[in-house]
Amino acid sequence: MFCASRYSSPYPATVVTITDWIATNLAKSLKAITIKGYINALRSYHIENGFTDTAFTDPRIDLIIRGGKRVYGEGERRARQPLTEDILLKILPHIPDVYDGINIRAALCTGFAAFLRSGEFTWDTWNPAVSSKRQLARKHIQFNRDGSATLTLPSSKTDPFAQGVKIHLAASPTSPLCPVTALHLLIMRYPTSPDSPLFSRTFGPFSKPFFIDKVREYLLRAGIPTRGFSGHSLRKGAAVSAIKKGISRDEIKHLGCWKSDAVDIYINDLPEATLAANVSRRRFGLDNFGWVLDETLSN
Repeated sequence: MFCASRYSSPYPATVVTITDWIATNLAKSLKAITIKGYINALRSYHIENGFTDTAFTDPRIDLIIRGGKRVYGEGERRARQPLTEDILLKILPHIPDVYDGINIRAALCTGFAAFLRSGEFTWDTWNPAVSSKRQLARKHIQFNRDGSATLTLPSSKTDPFAQGVKIHLAASPTSPLCPVTALHLLIMRYPTSPDSPLFSRTFGPFSKPFFIDKVREYLLRAGIPTRGFSGHSLRKGAAVSAIKKGISRDEIKHLGCWKSDAVDIYINDLPEATLAANVSRRRFGLDNFGWVLDETLSN
């Protein structure tokens, strides 16, 4: 639509069309960080469909974004509440022991333990022949002899070329948040083909809006206000819970596969007094949440 209104060809994108689109949306108060996300997605689309992506490496694109930030600012930051250990323990008892509920429980426990983005385990459409190459499927879970599980994340925001990342999930049978227990229950009770999605629902896709709506429903059932809870809440909750247990910033960055300093956005929300206090009382029982510091591997 944007290119058509300017009588330009959308593909392949040029420096002119990209910077024009950026400037237009910055003037409409779209945040710079959001624009960068759209630009990265557009570049991935070019790569996947065989278009040249040389225009995306032009330094003028970054100059336009930086100039827009100076002129228009960063915009108002929305409060994002974390789904922490304490909150998850309060809402888990309100999740029913039925097909949809068991899938939601497994998604929450796995996403929390693996520091997953909600977009990494939800899906809008599913084609068994191709979807499992880039989205979490049943075949991406392996149960190990020592009681742990290995989750292979086929692609992610920081792995656009789908090289895959293996995440080790430790077992903690005494904890309601144990990801291995939740995944084992899901797979044993509802077996399906290896190329089926890891998490599903009775009718319709296991989409991000569905997941967020169900989380908010269980928050209300637990008497917790839902304002500020979003698709970022689970990953943020894992980071906040980890820092409260004295795990260092670098270790959290490693656990969450952060390649940038974006983790600081989550950690900096905590009072300095809390951060200082937790450094001196680090707990080593990381397997209470399925966290393993030294076995997050890249293929």
